[in-house]
Amino acid sequence: TNLIDPKTDHYRLQRYYARSLLNTLLPLLATGWYAFIVFGYLLQPSVNGIVPKRPVDANVVFFSWLILSIFLLDWAKSGLAGFEAAALMKPRLAPSNAMQLMWHLDSAWGTLSGWRKVLESLHRFIKAKMHRNQDLQDAAWRGPGLLWWYLAANGLLLYVTLPLSGLTMNPSDALRLSSRKVSVLGVNETTFNVRTNAAVSQLARDNWRTGHSTTPPTPTIFYAPQGAKNVSSTYFEDFVQDVYQQDLSAQAATFRNITIFAGPPVAERAYGKAWGFLSTVECSPTGLSRGLELINASKYTQRPDYTDLDIMFRGAGLNPVFYFPDEGYGVNFSYVVASDRDIDGVGNGEYSNATHNRLPIRGSFEMVLWQSISEGYQPDDGFTKMMNNPLVARSDNGSTLGFGVRCTVESDVGTASLDAAKRMYSGFEQVPAVENTNFQVAIFSYPGVFAIQSIVFQALSTVQLGYMGPPSCMPGADTTCNAFYGANLATGGVPRVVQMAATDLALQVPTITPERLTLAIYKLFGEAAAGMMAIGPGNWTGELKGLDPASDIVPYLIPWQLVLVLLCLWTVLTVIPQLYVFREQRWSSRLTAAEMFRFGAEIQDSARHLRSRDLRENDVLRKMPGMVGDVAPGAEKGFVGLSSVPARSDRVYTNIKED
Repeated sequence: TNLIDPKTDHYRLQRYYARSLLNTLLPLLATGWYAFIVFGYLLQPSVNGIVPKRPVDANVVFFSWLILSIFLLDWAKSGLAGFEAAALMKPRLAPSNAMQLMWHLDSAWGTLSGWRKVLESLHRFIKAKMHRNQDLQDAAWRGPGLLWWYLAANGLLLYVTLPLSGLTMNPSDALRLSSRKVSVLGVNETTFNVRTNAAVSQLARDNWRTGHSTTPPTPTIFYAPQGAKNVSSTYFEDFVQDVYQQDLSAQAATFRNITIFAGPPVAERAYGKAWGFLSTVECSPTGLSRGLELINASKYTQRPDYTDLDIMFRGAGLNPVFYFPDEGYGVNFSYVVASDRDIDGVGNGEYSNATHNRLPIRGSFEMVLWQSISEGYQPDDGFTKMMNNPLVARSDNGSTLGFGVRCTVESDVGTASLDAAKRMYSGFEQVPAVENTNFQVAIFSYPGVFAIQSIVFQALSTVQLGYMGPPSCMPGADTTCNAFYGANLATGGVPRVVQMAATDLALQVPTITPERLTLAIYKLFGEAAAGMMAIGPGNWTGELKGLDPASDIVPYLIPWQLVLVLLCLWTVLTVIPQLYVFREQRWSSRLTAAEMFRFGAEIQDSARHLRSRDLRENDVLRKMPGMVGDVAPGAEKGFVGLSSVPARSDRVYTNIKED
């Protein structure tokens, strides 16, 4: 600031509109930018790694705040200095004496050294007040005035808030929706019926027997309906495992119905409209006397005894019911599986446009299992617990236990909109699969895919649907190919080594409880749904689009609420005083070394009496005014200096003090 005008020796007080406007708006802009980060990014996090559509890239927002923070500290100090210059001219705000004014030198209220000196002065003052010596108790406060404390508190508030703000957020990698189409690796409505039931059921059966999580190969997933909660990439597995755990508890699960949409296999996460397979399944354990509708097993507390395989498998492949007895690894077992769908027909499958008037397909599936412990083996924990289970029927001698599982199912095919972020589908529209007549299939395999309960029936029975003949898994031929052993594998029931005699060891498989068989059939339905879309002609593009790399801002160590409150407080403490002096005319834009040099020259007579090197401790300064006012109020032209008389805005002031 130039106090001496090069063209004249007099001047008037000025309004610094540009500086005042900047000092008023910048706190609002800074706090607004942080609030934009909070409400636009921290409170709108990515959903399963996918960020919502945003106007500004997250990295730009994050690093712009870091850069702004660097300059904001210095700017805030400059802005407070502008308010300080106006406040020094107001009697209610200005220091009461020159000694308090000295604390404002070099904007000491905004430096660590200034705060340290005030703390030292405060310590001496308190110590003097508490000392027993009467003279020391009379010691007066020699620290700064209220204006200094306001400026220091305002600066300290921002000095603390800005570093904390950097700890409220952290950049991270994410994904965003793109317009790039992705390749589909599986079937669609035109190729769905190219496959056979045997291909779909064998794939489902093989995956089921691995015991892995029931979900399509990553990144393909099952999509949940709108409104589902806690949808993960393993949504189906999570649901059926939760049902299993509730069944194991004192009270069985009440909500057992799960709906999934199986979209086409893709090589990467995708979103958009796709054709797929929709299914709803609900399974529950039942007793033999009630709960079963397809299998009449109420009189069979002892497992049925068939010795003639020709009689046992008569009509197998043509009738939707199958009985299988066997023994192995310490357990005698028999089971019956039944579906309500007719499997002796041939044609284009049950989801084709030739049968669209029967879509969706509603039906049921049941399985009954009898188990007993082989001679020489000991009952395991599961068998012992089943003896007290009210759902489990016992034979007359108590050696054989039997129970059933019933499932209701509904399935359909069509298009739906897939949400990659929420892992949900919406807007399902029925679109039947196209008939296929011009292709070759293997012998004993009809073209087209039957209903999902028929696929599950084929996976458990190993018969060829529509062809009469024995199953591929025969009793006594292979003790590991049957449904009993498969259900054990699917639910983690592996054989264990047991002691048979003094030196003999053998393998024994766990018996299957009603809860575990229910879980196994749930998982097989899931694998069948995945198999419906998993194989077949692929490498085509449709309306599915992929995801591209993106950036995100996530909450970090410090709660953002704390920083936002501190920034709002700082904004209020800064803007309101700025508005208070916005239109005030002042002698300078800020208190600088040049101003203090002039004030020192003005009081040269009083300065001769200064004896202490520490100006803040000198009593001479305590007697001098600390306000910037009019030193010559009675003269024709005023002179700005240290005075108790306020400087008037309508006066002309000179740069040369008249004697």
